[in-house]
Amino acid sequence: MPDRPLTRIPVPPGAAGVLALIEPLRQALDGTGPAIAPIPTISATTSNEYVSALLKATRPGDSTQPLESEEIAVVMATSGSTQNPKGVLHTAASLTALTRAALGEVQSTPQWIAALPVTSMGGLNVLIRSLGTGLDPIPVASVGGAAPFTPQAFNDAFAAALLRSSDVRVSLVAAQLRRLLADPQSSAALQQCSQILIGGGPLPLATAEAARTADIALTTTYGATETAGGCVFNGIPLDGVDVQIDELDAQIILAGPMVALGYRCAPELSARQFVNGAYRTGDTGTFAGTLHVTGRLDDVVTINGVNVAVQAVEDALTSIGNVHSCAVVTETDASGENQLFAAVTLASSNFNAEELKLELRAAIRESLGSAAVPRYFAILEQLPMLPNGKVDQRTLKGLIGDGVTWQR
Repeated sequence: MPDRPLTRIPVPPGAAGVLALIEPLRQALDGTGPAIAPIPTISATTSNEYVSALLKATRPGDSTQPLESEEIAVVMATSGSTQNPKGVLHTAASLTALTRAALGEVQSTPQWIAALPVTSMGGLNVLIRSLGTGLDPIPVASVGGAAPFTPQAFNDAFAAALLRSSDVRVSLVAAQLRRLLADPQSSAALQQCSQILIGGGPLPLATAEAARTADIALTTTYGATETAGGCVFNGIPLDGVDVQIDELDAQIILAGPMVALGYRCAPELSARQFVNGAYRTGDTGTFAGTLHVTGRLDDVVTINGVNVAVQAVEDALTSIGNVHSCAVVTETDASGENQLFAAVTLASSNFNAEELKLELRAAIRESLGSAAVPRYFAILEQLPMLPNGKVDQRTLKGLIGDGVTWQR
């Protein structure tokens, strides 16, 4: 059995977390140190329950569960936004396979800004790419939940990065991008960035249009923790990446040197999801040179005999002018019928709740049909989020029992 140790690396919020992880990561990748499992520490934004779930998925320091392979360098936990987290087994080769392709054209030494939690795949990639350039990343003060993400914190990090290199790069999620686009100084900083990677989920059309209007070039990324992060940029596979669409269920299948070996302590699940070196994503889409993601296999629900894609409902909601962000979840009622719950945050606080609900329902009915109209709506100040910037679907579902929050 493999005897390479797997060590837990506690990652606190803020710049201290970046510092705590970068040297163990370097040693894990070059083979001079043990394999690592980056785990956030308990904080105001990271609960004990969440940390426990990540530890259960990755099993660092568990002598009864040796690593599946000597080649494994990092066991990376998935976010667990909709289900229990999984520990993804990555080698140094899979983690670094696309580093050069992801950078694209390089005029000078790239300087990365660390804005995403480094315990997420997107954040870890910033560290990996920084190790490749020789310039340590500049952390945003809020990274890892140390504080709320603000335009000023980003502006400070950008100014520090610009002192080191004219080639400044950053990875963001859509929610962060929206905040920066609302700030003139941040927008000016984004205009000067050589590369702005947007991942962690779909980019709302309104946000993409706002960036285009501001003359800010974005690179949307598609991938997963299982593919070492984004491996399809602006719909185009990076060099070495193969995209296939399953003829039976339209599932997106990704193959290439970036694909992980499997999941920690889950051989049956690994055998289902990783087939002949390819990863079955669970997403659906079309591909004719450019990849278009249409939804997820598990987000299509039947309502009144009609198949409804939850992602399509979210897309319809975010196309409405005053909707800042949204999330849609499914629950069954007492009779066992599926029903949709939609939570939205608004760009403006000047609204009439009843008129807004009528507008939301009308927009969805017009674009997707009556079956896709959520039965209940909630207007929130902010959506519950995981440390990696994804919507916490399980916490959101926990609000469904709150009759004050959800209105029919």
